[in-house]
This record gives sequence, C-alpha cells and structure tokens, in this order.
Amino acid sequence: MTFKYNDISPDAIKGMAMTYVNTEDVTIGVGRCMDSTNSRVIRNKATITVVIDGGTGLNKLDAGTEATSTWYAVHVIAGPGQTTAGLLSTSATSPTLPANYTLFRRVGWVYNDASDDLLPFVQAGNTNLRKIYWAGSGNDTLVLNNATNTGSYATVSVAIGVAPTAFEYLIRFSAQAGGDNATAFKITDIINTGVWTRVRQNRSEYQMTTLPCPTTREFQYSSAHATSECQAIIKGYSEVI
Repeated sequence: MTFKYNDISPDAIKGMAMTYVNTEDVTIGVGRCMDSTNSRVIRNKATITVVIDGGTGLNKLDAGTEATSTWYAVHVIAGPGQTTAGLLSTSATSPTLPANYTLFRRVGWVYNDASDDLLPFVQAGNTNLRKIYWAGSGNDTLVLNNATNTGSYATVSVAIGVAPTAFEYLIRFSAQAGGDNATAFKITDIINTGVWTRVRQNRSEYQMTTLPCPTTREFQYSSAHATSECQAIIKGYSEVI
C-alpha cells in the first residue's frame, strides 16, 4: 500500500531489512521507505518472502530465468490498491514491474553463485546505509589464493563478493608463504593511493582491512619475492540503498 506523506525525508528508509533464508529465498522485513522517485511512501506491514527459482511475477524474478554468477537487485514494489511485494531484477534502477505496480525501491542485493545458490549473508543497518557480511565459507568469496606476482602489480576483481553499488568493502588479506617477504596491496581507480597494506608470514599472518571501492571493483597486489604467496577473501561491503 502507498501513501503520500510529508513525515519522511527524501531517500529515507526505515526497516525493510533483508534476511537470508536459504539458497533460494530471502525475506524483506516490515518497514517504510520513499520510492525510487522520492514521490511516494511505500509501507510494508508483513514479512515478504522472495524466491529466485519460482519463475516471474510478484515475489519472484521480474523477467527471464534464474542466472548463475549474477547479482540480483532486491526491490520492494507497490501500486494503488495493491499489496506490497518483492521483486528480483538484474537492474537496480529499472525493474520490470508486474501489472498494476508502479512504484519500487531497491533494498539490497543478493548474489546467485555458479551453483545456482544464493550466497548466505547478514544485512546490518536500519537506515539507507546498509552493511552486508558474508556468512558462508570463505571459499564463496575467495578472490585470490596461493598467488604471487613479482616485478609489477597484478589486478584482481572483487565483483564476486562486492555489489555494484558498494562504496567500500571488507577484505581479509593473508600471507600463505614467503617468510619475511611481503606482499603489498593497493586499490585501483583512485589517484595516488600508494600501498594500502602489506602482509608477510613472519609478522602478520592476515589483516582485515576496509578499502574504498573503486568503480572497477578491483585491487592490485605485488609480491616482494617469488616465494611470497597470498590470499584474499571478501568478507562484506557497505552501500547506500
């Protein structure tokens, strides 16, 4: 159900938290928010379950069929006289709305992995600033393993664990070999960043670091010696919804 209200600021959202249920389902909790155009308030008075493998329509995909290794935007949708519902779409800004539904607001993302399973997560936050923490095996969001690269900086994508709209992400760097020979990490797409952190087996087995997220969703690494092996796992990210 939708209302025209003056007691909620543009872009505001309260509640509507996403919860991971299983490899096919997520829920959207009770709450209210402005729609994507900041012209109407969408209210949700009961938990909504959204299913990725149930076809298309209300509380399902907006179009097409379930795709692997794909980010899906999770939208709450509404329309005059219609019950508030959920929708999954590969589009963050232009989902295909069911008949009689005219309003939407994205409330987060889910990632459907190579096995057709939604990655388990915990979403934190009650305003438009939300944090996602990956709750599964580190292998789910492993982006670098037993890696070494000397003489230059190699580029690594973090797109498997960092949503398209993230402004920062939490990553664990670890040294797997190399003794006192360090591996250096830096972010890309941001001018004059220099080295962001280093790990070496004899001094710091691993480091948890929050990095600004460049538009490319990448970082770079360089090994001080051919024996230096490193690992990197995405542990979560932050975004504004």
